[in-house]
Amino acid sequence: MTPVVTRDIDRLYPALDRLQEAHFFLHGLEVYYHVASPFRWHLNTFLRALKEVPQIISTTLQNRPGFPSWYKEQRRTLLEDSLIGYLGKQRDFVVHSGMLRPSSRAMIGVTEGQGMNLAVGGQFDPLSDSNDAIRRYVDASRTNGDFFGVLEDDDDSLPAVERRWSLQAFGDIDLVELCATAWLTMGDHLSSVVSHIGEQPPELGLERRHDLSKLRVRAYDREELRSGPVRGFQLE
Repeated sequence: MTPVVTRDIDRLYPALDRLQEAHFFLHGLEVYYHVASPFRWHLNTFLRALKEVPQIISTTLQNRPGFPSWYKEQRRTLLEDSLIGYLGKQRDFVVHSGMLRPSSRAMIGVTEGQGMNLAVGGQFDPLSDSNDAIRRYVDASRTNGDFFGVLEDDDDSLPAVERRWSLQAFGDIDLVELCATAWLTMGDHLSSVVSHIGEQPPELGLERRHDLSKLRVRAYDREELRSGPVRGFQLE
């Protein structure tokens, strides 16, 4: 029986699969941007999947002549990237120590379809949903008054929450944007490995990304805020 020969490019498939897994959870961050727990859980899994890509590369090609010494330098350069290195440490913290709490801000106000008007807010509990933020405003307005007119009838505007997630080490850069940048960096890293073994690198990209300026804003129906459960919806 002729032995089956596995090409090195085939051995790299699990690394590519793990990168695509990270892609899946990156989109989950967008879907759950205003729902705190699923957002954080998708972030945890994104960090895990991303960090496992170079680990898989190292393991699957460790017997290729000359590869371990070449890849050792490539991997060192990757980890020296400030974002990749930082996210890797956050993954280790989640796995071995505790619960990652990203920085979170929430602004309450009104929107006319583009951004926010007359907004008020600041740091907001990363364990709370955006719905909780506007619910608290509505409850407080019953005692303190609707100072910003969020609940006043207006055909041209809607009550809204603008949510922002970030990591303290990277200032005000949106957390989803940081993850997208990290994914693309890891994709370039994997492509360089594929090129090194003499194969054509795959086409890697982040398709169907949401517009972050719209993603951050969640709008609400005034009647619903006054009398019923708070649900909210995404502006198109």
